[in-house]
Amino acid sequence: MSKLLLALVTALHLIPHPFGISPIGATALYAGAYGNLRIVWLVPLIPLFIGDVFGGFYDLTVMAFVYTGFALSALIGRLLLAGRRNSRRYALAVVSAAVVFFLVSNFSIWLVGMYPPTVAGLISCYVNGLPYLGMAIIADAAYCLLLFGAHAMIEREQPAAAAA
Repeated sequence: MSKLLLALVTALHLIPHPFGISPIGATALYAGAYGNLRIVWLVPLIPLFIGDVFGGFYDLTVMAFVYTGFALSALIGRLLLAGRRNSRRYALAVVSAAVVFFLVSNFSIWLVGMYPPTVAGLISCYVNGLPYLGMAIIADAAYCLLLFGAHAMIEREQPAAAAA
């Protein structure tokens, strides 16, 4: 896995961005596809933590769930993209990772009392989060195109450079 790409993702995450429009989800999928199995879950958490250091920390319960959601996204990347990759697998990985993150992170919002502690409150929490899910899917797809595309270009150029 390219340290340069990880540095780029960290820089992109530090730039002010609307909620849901971040490269972290795509980074998790990329880490799952190309990273070392023992640490793929950690790769998206590094730029996320650096962003939290500079942007400010928030409720620890919510943070734990957010970090868990991105770690699970890396595992989804491992399951769906570490072997054979095609457009269907990319789409399934992007949507699956975004939905898992959405379910985990929004559950934490409900859990800490931002919504009534009822089934109706949980449903309301998820319904109100749907626009962010849509933005996350679009952002993950765009950043995956960037990360996986850059990786493919680097791989294509390396044999040419070695032959020269």
